[in-house]
Amino acid sequence: MSIKTESVHTDYFRAFERSEEPFLFYYAFGDDDGGISRTQWTRGEFWTLAKKAASVIRGRGLGVGECFAECFGGNHPADLVFRLAAVFTGAVPVTINWQADTLDRILYKIERTDTKLLVTGSHFDPVYVESIQKRFPQIPVFDVGFLADQEEIPEEAFSTELHGESTRLIVFTSGTTGQPKGVKLPYRAYQTNRSTFERFLEVDPGSRFAVLVVNPLHHSNSSSITDWAMRRPGSHIHLIEKYSTGYWKILAEVASRNYDRLVAPTVSRHFDFLAGLDSQNKLPVEPDRLKEAMGRTDFLIGSAPVGPTTIRRLQEYAGRIPNVRFGSTETCLQVIGIPRSLPEKVKFQAFQRGWERLKNGELQPGYYIGRPHPPYTEVRIVKSVTPRIEGFMEDCDLDESGYLVTRGENLLSEYVKDHEATREVMQEGWYTGLKDICFALENESDADLDYYWVSRESTLLIRGGANYAYDQIESELVEFVSRQYGLSRDSFDLAVVGLRVHSEHEDSCCVTIEARDEKARGKREEIHNTFKEEASKRVSKGAKPDYLRFGGIPRNFKGAILTRQLAAEFKMWLEEQTEN
Repeated sequence: MSIKTESVHTDYFRAFERSEEPFLFYYAFGDDDGGISRTQWTRGEFWTLAKKAASVIRGRGLGVGECFAECFGGNHPADLVFRLAAVFTGAVPVTINWQADTLDRILYKIERTDTKLLVTGSHFDPVYVESIQKRFPQIPVFDVGFLADQEEIPEEAFSTELHGESTRLIVFTSGTTGQPKGVKLPYRAYQTNRSTFERFLEVDPGSRFAVLVVNPLHHSNSSSITDWAMRRPGSHIHLIEKYSTGYWKILAEVASRNYDRLVAPTVSRHFDFLAGLDSQNKLPVEPDRLKEAMGRTDFLIGSAPVGPTTIRRLQEYAGRIPNVRFGSTETCLQVIGIPRSLPEKVKFQAFQRGWERLKNGELQPGYYIGRPHPPYTEVRIVKSVTPRIEGFMEDCDLDESGYLVTRGENLLSEYVKDHEATREVMQEGWYTGLKDICFALENESDADLDYYWVSRESTLLIRGGANYAYDQIESELVEFVSRQYGLSRDSFDLAVVGLRVHSEHEDSCCVTIEARDEKARGKREEIHNTFKEEASKRVSKGAKPDYLRFGGIPRNFKGAILTRQLAAEFKMWLEEQTEN
């Protein structure tokens, strides 16, 4: 294949020059997760499939900047094929969250982005496809099972209209309101993402490089990691359909290939599962072989604070501290990370300083998240991110908690159809929408600044490495309670808070219900006995309740829930249950 002139395409074209090289390895599980099927494609085979996908996009009339929705039920090779086809055509993939999106949420995303094509496969709920077609009969649906039968688009027909600010991908984030925001991530941000990660993880141009991807492709995490690999000559992508016990067996196989750098994005929860398997003697691979493989793997952990338990587990299983990273969808994933070059002792001491931090004689811990990546990302901690509020964009002192803000070429271009929201989070060139409370300390070994995460201001619940807005969860549970128990929505109130009850990095979904009339009060015993079990069967992953209490829900004069007060009351209730 020929190389075109220097453009946003150039990375991808150079990466696929050697068509005979292996590129994508895909692992899927049987219904019982027992058997693992393995399929692989060379760069030439993958490139050909992408040209076929491009003909599907063009054949359905999509032009530059027009959107198609990727509706899968798990990680799937065709998802990546169509992402490369988007580079050829200038069309924009829109990710659909197969773990948490309800039908209403999917319909909202399709409408919000003016989606012109639905790309789907056998693992996506056919009832959803039918409902989407009924709501949007003008949108064609393409089943990727027929991709091999399509014609290829000629390379001379590839789009030449793309530039750095053209949208590469739209990923929806849960946000802090009931509706998620569509984040437009431009080619410029993904180019910066590649440079950032190669600096952060010290990946040389000639390194035998591979990524092992199990986190969902609909998240910014796997989207950024796989785009990085698609831009690098010689890189391998090992894509796993979903997390399963078999993940650790696959890890051992892949690590045995002796890559110079094997990067495995994970969340802390994966290591909780690993410890559980080990304690039950259910590891799918010999312990010594697994530990050897983990020792050769660069685990990249993000999406939730990394505490002492996870660090101890990685030291035990991998023999070293993992690469902790921090960022958001709007930052194309990466803002801060723990430098790979720091000695293990220095890293551990940095973690300890956060865990043991005292303020005013009280333990106020922070979780070490590392340092920014100059010249690609820059950060500050400021007293306020709200204009006209005292301390707006005023820097905090060392060891003083404040709002983390960032700037760099990795940032979003805008939110979909929401100029006001875009304007609110961009202040003087800085992205202020993280709403994470952090502080900085000077590292005693090299006098550089280390950054620590304390809490999140916004009302988000962290579960399985993903963030779920309280409003979203509350809306879904209110609908469930109303339908399940035959109650009008005016007869009860419901609120949610996320509390770390059994895990240092995973929130429990804590639900409070307040009965407002006699009918609701009469249902209290039934709700008490059946709510958690029945809701867990019928609501999305993020909304599954862990605890239920009955009581008042504190609100301010505007009707907004006083989240901190509610959390404090729920904690007190949990302590009472433990005592009893």
